[in-house]
Amino acid sequence: MRVALWGPIPPPDGGIARWMQNYLAAAPAAGIEADAVDTSPRSSGIETTSRFRFARVLRAADALGELRQLLARRRPDVVHLCTTLFWATAREGIAIEMCRRAGVPTVLHIRLSPQIIRWHRALPWPTRQAVRAVLGRAAAILTLSKELQAYMQDLLPGRRVVRVPNPVDTERYCPAPAPRAEGAAPPRVLFAGLVTSQKGVLELARALLAVEGLTLMIAGKRGYGSDADHERQLDRALGELTRQGRLELLGEQPADAMPAVYRGTDIFCLPSHGEGLPNALLEAMASGLPCVVTPVGAVPEVIEGDEGRVAIAVPPGNEAALRDALLSLRDDPSLRRRLGEAARVHTVRRYATRKVMAEYAALYAQLVPAAGS
Repeated sequence: MRVALWGPIPPPDGGIARWMQNYLAAAPAAGIEADAVDTSPRSSGIETTSRFRFARVLRAADALGELRQLLARRRPDVVHLCTTLFWATAREGIAIEMCRRAGVPTVLHIRLSPQIIRWHRALPWPTRQAVRAVLGRAAAILTLSKELQAYMQDLLPGRRVVRVPNPVDTERYCPAPAPRAEGAAPPRVLFAGLVTSQKGVLELARALLAVEGLTLMIAGKRGYGSDADHERQLDRALGELTRQGRLELLGEQPADAMPAVYRGTDIFCLPSHGEGLPNALLEAMASGLPCVVTPVGAVPEVIEGDEGRVAIAVPPGNEAALRDALLSLRDDPSLRRRLGEAARVHTVRRYATRKVMAEYAALYAQLVPAAGS
């Protein structure tokens, strides 16, 4: 199966780019011959705002040119387009039309969830219809959450809308051979990702200030898009943790370093206000960490195991609930152990790379006979 994979490749190293790397590495074992069309901006940073920029138009033109050459030279069986929509909807629409004219079916893989629904509902009616027309021309829509799947099914009745989660390499991301000795050092709470207001790092830092005996580790760098007041408050909270000797700023870590980062911590926390399906959460669960999360995007589905929840969920923006969850994990090592073991078992069973790649391959096989229709 020949697949053209459309999406960003690092740098910068965001969640979609990480997924692209994982897919390309796992494709041969799944019987997929993949070629990548890189849509990444030519910069070292990630901007969380999504708006029209002339530089983005130039990059879109470059990516569309690469796709045109690939369709002519290699003619893939399927084109798998990763997108967050927003400003890129027009670019994706052109890419889909190019593939249709070449007789190649497309999978439009939408990487966000509630953000897309809010954005689409807020558009003026003519723009909503234009977006709907773009979505409807894809052979299949791929979502990460049940919420977005249901929304797309209502928006596009009769179209193929499929939900497949992100994969995680459960052999690479695995628990440490031996747990960290209890009492040897304060338990470490890890946040991994882009540090912005939408990720809830301010609430996490404030919650840590209210819970003695925990150290905060941040594996990530400051992003763009947070307002000045949020940045000032975050600086004050992180400064106080630093003064107390309870903050470790690891900076942005390369993918190869992250398995060791997870194995060197005790608790993972992702208090986001909005997500699709965060790779960092899957990596932490596969590493056997107890997790504290907010039920946004596909997160509620990710943490629902066969025997109940395998993580602690708190409302977004609720510092008191976040504090209480961290306090319970600090005071109960057996709870940390039980949640970590349950998270590991659930992740291996549902999100292991081999299983998820097989689901992608099965979807492609359904679409290939429809090429040219």
